[in-house]
Amino acid sequence: MKARIQRTDESIIISLDGRIDHETRDEVAGLINRTLADHKRDQSARNIILNLKNLEFVGSSGITQFVQALKAIQQNTDVVPRYCGVRSEFKKIMKAFDGENEFDFFEEQTPARSPGKPALDQ
Repeated sequence: MKARIQRTDESIIISLDGRIDHETRDEVAGLINRTLADHKRDQSARNIILNLKNLEFVGSSGITQFVQALKAIQQNTDVVPRYCGVRSEFKKIMKAFDGENEFDFFEEQTPARSPGKPALDQ
C-alpha cells in the first residue's frame, strides 16, 4: 500500500494506492490519524479529500477498520471529508456504515474541492 498526502491552500488530499488488508489496515488508520492531528494544529484546510481510485481491498477486516477511521475524521474535525474514485462495491459498504448519510462521494478529485454536496450521489 502506498499513500501520498498533498496540501493545497484549501485542501488536504490523501491518495491511497494498492491493497488494504489485515496487514496494512493499521498503517492506513495511523496515516489518517496523523493527518487529522496535523489538521487540528493547522486548520487552514477547508477540505479533506480521500482519493481511493487506485485502492483495492482484500478481506473484510481491513474494510471495517478503514471505514471506522473514516468515520473518526467526521467526528473529530469540523471539516467534512470527501471521497473520490470510490469503487461501487466499496461505496455500498461505506454507506452501510453511514447511518447519518455523512459520506460525500465524487467521481473525480477536482469537483470534490468545490463547496457543497455532490451533484449526483450514486
